[in-house]
Amino acid sequence: MSCGISNHKNRSSKRSKIQNNQAENAGFSQTRNGRQSNYSVCKFTYKQELKKTQHELSVKVVEFNQVKGELEGKVRKLEVELSNERQRFNDLIEENKKGYESQLEEEKRKFHLEIKTLEEKAQNLEYELSKEKQKFTNLIDENKKEHERQLEKEKPELKTLEKVRRLEDELSKGKQKFHDSKKEYEEQLEREKRNFDSKLKNLEEMAKFHQQNFNQLKKNYDELQLAKKNMETNMKNNITNLDQQVRVQEKNFILQFDRANEKYKENINSMKQKLNDKGNGLRELEEKNLKLKEEASKYQSALGVATNIRLGDDDQDHSVKLKQDIIKMQKTLENYVTHLKPNIKINIEQAQKLAQEYGCLNEITAKNPNNLFIRAVLQRKVLDLVCEFSQDFVKFQGRTSKFESDIDSKARELLSLIKLFSITRAGTDEVIDASIVKIRQQIYGILGNRGFNNIIDDDGNTRMHDFIVYASNKLNNIMNQYREINDINRKEQVDAMAPKLIQDIYKLFWFRVNVQEPKIKIEYFKSNSRIDPDTMKGMWNDDEIDKLRVDICCFPMVGRDFDFSDVRIYTPAKVFPRNISVSDETNVEAYE
Repeated sequence: MSCGISNHKNRSSKRSKIQNNQAENAGFSQTRNGRQSNYSVCKFTYKQELKKTQHELSVKVVEFNQVKGELEGKVRKLEVELSNERQRFNDLIEENKKGYESQLEEEKRKFHLEIKTLEEKAQNLEYELSKEKQKFTNLIDENKKEHERQLEKEKPELKTLEKVRRLEDELSKGKQKFHDSKKEYEEQLEREKRNFDSKLKNLEEMAKFHQQNFNQLKKNYDELQLAKKNMETNMKNNITNLDQQVRVQEKNFILQFDRANEKYKENINSMKQKLNDKGNGLRELEEKNLKLKEEASKYQSALGVATNIRLGDDDQDHSVKLKQDIIKMQKTLENYVTHLKPNIKINIEQAQKLAQEYGCLNEITAKNPNNLFIRAVLQRKVLDLVCEFSQDFVKFQGRTSKFESDIDSKARELLSLIKLFSITRAGTDEVIDASIVKIRQQIYGILGNRGFNNIIDDDGNTRMHDFIVYASNKLNNIMNQYREINDINRKEQVDAMAPKLIQDIYKLFWFRVNVQEPKIKIEYFKSNSRIDPDTMKGMWNDDEIDKLRVDICCFPMVGRDFDFSDVRIYTPAKVFPRNISVSDETNVEAYE
């Protein structure tokens, strides 16, 4: 009985254990399924948050690109505005720069304001990016913490752990990509800022440079206005005095002629009366008539002198004397350049550059310097330099140093006024037409005789003309760059030729050419011109002229009426030729 009860109890306890085991198994299954479900939900939520964060980052990138595009557009706009302002600035300079300073300051203020606005926008953008970065970092930290909590719960699940690691790697890559994008944007922003600063600095330097030019132009303009005003006043006084003198002379001449005519008529009438009254005195009448004819002849001779524009044989500006002086100046020029013989060192490199400037094809080398060709090039360089120095004559504004320039400018204005006077006033006299030529001949004859001679100071001492001293020193310094004279005594002799050479060039080519009627012209033949023995001087064979061309014209042709059939040449041009086919094959005997 007791055994039966015991067996029944054992079966009941086994049954209870089985039921408990089944319940535990079911609970474990439910717990496991719950964990898997929670993990899936967490994973889904995490992916959604990641997608949302990526979307927000994409939006920020788009906004950044838009802001960048706006900045670039504004930069281009500023560049266009800067270009327009530069053009406006140049136009304002041409219009005497009225109101330039205020407009420039206003444009600079606008430009600085625009730069400041752009910098503020860039700072705001950086601040917004910083906030978004912080939000993104916080979100990542929260997701990371949540993930770590889930990870602690799901450690037995190795596959889940691998997925979490993979997600962490993706998250790390996303963060690295974000940092790289931000760094690239910051570097790009810094480069654009440096470009802005560089452009702003260039604009300020340009504005400063244009301001200096404007001030210099204004100063020159004021000086020119003052000089023009003084010149106009002087010319008005000179014209008034000249007009009065001409009127007085014309009045005296007419008065004397009328008196002589009246006297002649009275004498004729008196003689006729005497003949009628006495019937004799024919010889006395003839003698008085002869005296009257002589007196009338004197007036006719005076009129002839007033209208004669021919130069006398003994005049220093007669064509024969002028030709001799030109030839003499050519010889002085050759001696100043020297023969480039021993004790004279040639700067080959400088000589080559000079020949290239004139477009010459004859070669100059250290092995074969071609001295005769270099002499021709240096002679032309001297003439061009002296011509260039004349532009510096305005710097010499001393009381006596500028007489040549003042006389020349006033003479040109006086001749122009007389010409205008002759065509705007009625009359048929020949004196006024001839006076234009004679005044020009007399004025430029004086300048050709004494122009740029030594100056006599108030104390009676003489000294070299200030401009001739300046031009001589400058010419010697430049020429010594091409040829170095090692003999000190020879160098002093050559340098001492410069003042006389410069005086002769200015007197001949500035003043004395205007004494001739018609005026004399000078003409340089261009490189590669055909050789013309009638107008050029050189040494070549007649059968090879067709094979030669001008390489350099070292002295101009001097003459008149070049464009007419009755052309007259005082001195032909000096040229150094070159062969058409071989550039360095020249006839060097022409300059021996």
